[in-house]
Amino acid sequence: MNNRKILIALIASLTLGLAPFRPEPHLFGKVRWIMGGGEGMALADYGDLLMHGLPWIFLIYFVIKKFTNQDSGDGRTLDDVLRSSNVHFIDVREKQEVASRMIDGAVHIPLGALKKNLDEIQNMGGDIVLYCKSGMRSGMGASTLKKNGIANVYNGGGYSKLNQKVKSR
Repeated sequence: MNNRKILIALIASLTLGLAPFRPEPHLFGKVRWIMGGGEGMALADYGDLLMHGLPWIFLIYFVIKKFTNQDSGDGRTLDDVLRSSNVHFIDVREKQEVASRMIDGAVHIPLGALKKNLDEIQNMGGDIVLYCKSGMRSGMGASTLKKNGIANVYNGGGYSKLNQKVKSR
């Protein structure tokens, strides 16, 4: 199967059945029809795919980008912060996840407990880098801390990549 068919099927599946295709009016029929070659697909049908599918693709892209953003808004990147001398690490994974490994000097505060520990986090001073397994929870945690007035918060992403960066500095 070529990439064009896969892309069109993806866009069609994201339309949630809204695009009024002539050959197949229902979502599963559209996907099955497109994956089968899309015979009879008119130029207007491609337009419907784009009109109804692209907003969903952009929405998914921006949601992922928001939760994986590694810039706190002051123009410094995570690499810049890791080079500074006053950086603190917070592991937001659950207790069973941190049992075997954490970044040296990191504090363990699970994502669900961040709001309860705002004073402790505020008193850390300097730059604060949150990390988890993949970067999703640390992104949500960084957003939570920023909304509660704590500046210089960074999403460090996943443990493995961040640990490599920390060791190489």
